[in-house]
Amino acid sequence: MTEPFVVIPARGGSVSVPRKNLRMLVGKPLISHTIDIALGAVDKSRIAVITDDDEIAEIANSHQVAVIREGQRASGLSTLDELIIRHLPDIAALGANDEDVLITMQPTCPLIDSGIIAMTMAEFNSGAGSVLSVKDDRHLTWTKEDGQYKPLYEARVNRQLQAPKFRESGAVIAARISSIKENQTRIVEPVSLIELPEDQALDIDSFADLVVAEHFLTRKTILIHADAATELGMGHVYRALALAQELARHKLVILTNKDKPLGAKLFSAQVFDHREISSPKELIALSAELKADLVVLDVLDTDAKLVQEIQSTGAKVVSFEDSGSGASLADLVISDIYPSPTATKQLVGIEHAILAPNFEILKRRATISESVQHVLVLFGGTDPASLAEKSLAALEAIGYRGKVSCVRGLGAKDISAAFNLDLEILRDVKNMPELMASADLALSSAGRTITELASVGVPTLCLVQNEKETTHTHAIKENGVINLGLGKDLSLESLSSELSALLTDFELRKELSANALAATKNRSNHLVVTEIMREIL
Repeated sequence: MTEPFVVIPARGGSVSVPRKNLRMLVGKPLISHTIDIALGAVDKSRIAVITDDDEIAEIANSHQVAVIREGQRASGLSTLDELIIRHLPDIAALGANDEDVLITMQPTCPLIDSGIIAMTMAEFNSGAGSVLSVKDDRHLTWTKEDGQYKPLYEARVNRQLQAPKFRESGAVIAARISSIKENQTRIVEPVSLIELPEDQALDIDSFADLVVAEHFLTRKTILIHADAATELGMGHVYRALALAQELARHKLVILTNKDKPLGAKLFSAQVFDHREISSPKELIALSAELKADLVVLDVLDTDAKLVQEIQSTGAKVVSFEDSGSGASLADLVISDIYPSPTATKQLVGIEHAILAPNFEILKRRATISESVQHVLVLFGGTDPASLAEKSLAALEAIGYRGKVSCVRGLGAKDISAAFNLDLEILRDVKNMPELMASADLALSSAGRTITELASVGVPTLCLVQNEKETTHTHAIKENGVINLGLGKDLSLESLSSELSALLTDFELRKELSANALAATKNRSNHLVVTEIMREIL
């Protein structure tokens, strides 16, 4: 079968959206989107724009497709069938014959893929008399007869349980020219329908529709790779989750390694597309297959070869806390915990941290009272150095009698010892900001929890989990933290002494709280992601 002949009717006038077909949408006029879709599947010699407008004609000419002119400005009252039938002689003059399939594509459907033309032709190969693109439009609908409202459904059931109901989208209507002449319509039996996915079915009829179209046309395909393990901690996957929630309007795939199942455990309870991979080769292959625009790596130090191979697929690369050879090649490195010595382009400082979204819903603030009534013990999702038990032992040693809340993450073992404390052990805390805001003081390792506590204004005593954390530069007094260094090297006596001193020093705790709030006052996930997208895409 030869290529179809594509006709794009585009009048200059519109009531709902003035000059609609000329409205700029993501950098080009609306009509240009449909012309480009047609050019993706059909030779330009077999595409024509029918218009009554000089500007639309000029745009069509710039795409080197034919223009068929209406004699006078169209009123919008004639049907598309009438328009097409009226111009069949002009279409024939451009080389179309009676056995050609004539496809009408409306400029108001800019989201369809060029592949719809091949799908349309396949239906004719299967015996279709005409082909229409449609959208599944199952809803509880009503009509009005003789002044009375009446339902158009038999039973009030959920949408997915209703019988299919399709609405024409306007993207494609096709029939053979001979059939159109014979029947004086483009709807010829047997009719075949092509059901469009939600992101292609839009038919622009209002300014609101233009906004929706811009949303779909500016969506990116983004892969986020993060992992969790006992030594690695949970911070990377929690940050990936927060990042995904901020980027949720885009096409997202979250990746974790099969040999680090803690990440999969977290994402199994989430709504995002999560996949496990076994090697960097799978990540690279997936970036190529999905035509990713951006790959986010939150796996600590990256390798230059990996970054190069991802970029060779056409994707940009953003990494977090990256001191590896790949950081020098990454398009952007986010360094909120410690600066990268190898990155050529990076955003540095606590103000670039990504936190769980519930830290932004309400601006909660800890109340710093003269006496400490509530202490939080927070040592990440895994606590490999068992610093929580050491902290509880120190609180017991100094005879602390206030409330103690000890939070254990997905990969942290249970607290095995018994302590003479008013102690609650918490897991799976849903509202961490609320819990933090209730505290007068916290003990934490040097991960992302430091920034969470700072955003709420909780003065914090930091015990570093491992040698890697000793390089973290955000656990400092300017951010509301007293850093005691490597926790495993700190004696119980020294920890008890430091803890006792901070418990009794109201002015220092008040200063630390003020520092924390000042350091994080301008931080937000939205601002960080906006900066990333501006820098990268």
